[in-house]
Amino acid sequence: MRLYVTPASPWVRRVRVVIQELGIADRFDYVQTKWPHSWGTQTVTTLSPDFAAATPVARIPALVTDTVTLTDSHAICDYLNAEFGAFRLLPREGAARWQALAVVAIASGNLEAQIMRRAELLRSDKERSGDFIAKMRDRQMRCHAAIETEHLSSFGDTFDLAQITTAVACGYDEWRYGPGWRSAAPQLADWYDSIAQRPSMKITEPAETPQS
Repeated sequence: MRLYVTPASPWVRRVRVVIQELGIADRFDYVQTKWPHSWGTQTVTTLSPDFAAATPVARIPALVTDTVTLTDSHAICDYLNAEFGAFRLLPREGAARWQALAVVAIASGNLEAQIMRRAELLRSDKERSGDFIAKMRDRQMRCHAAIETEHLSSFGDTFDLAQITTAVACGYDEWRYGPGWRSAAPQLADWYDSIAQRPSMKITEPAETPQS
């Protein structure tokens, strides 16, 4: 299987953590992609032909297998969980599935806000919207706080997709924007400090994206 990646993307990290947790890292050919800082607002025209062919969405991650090509982080995680994890990281059905997806939705919304904030920050000073940046930051804080107050107490011993997505959201916020998020969710921050020591989290720590 071929997986298109970059070290800064939290969506890529979520997939890579799933791969590590399932113990299937040796099944993949990891293809590094490069992105200019204009990626957030302009069409990237320097994509490699194989990557462009794999994903008309032109986003990462993208997974290419012998039978299917998937170009969405959640779809990839769902596929890996079903095909290689016996539904260990996300239940196939029932109340436990919906509870997990409730957390995934909030943590994913948090990640989307963080990435949109990053894209706006990459604009030039005269084009940048301070109001939009503040709106995305407020959304991040609400999402962290909601997971702490509504869902953290239900986190079990299994580092499942809900916890993985939450941990990746906390980790990206910390790496990209600093520790400010911790004041919105101090108990979640304590949980993250512990979970960040897992081998799957350590081996996938973010780094800046190579430029085109």
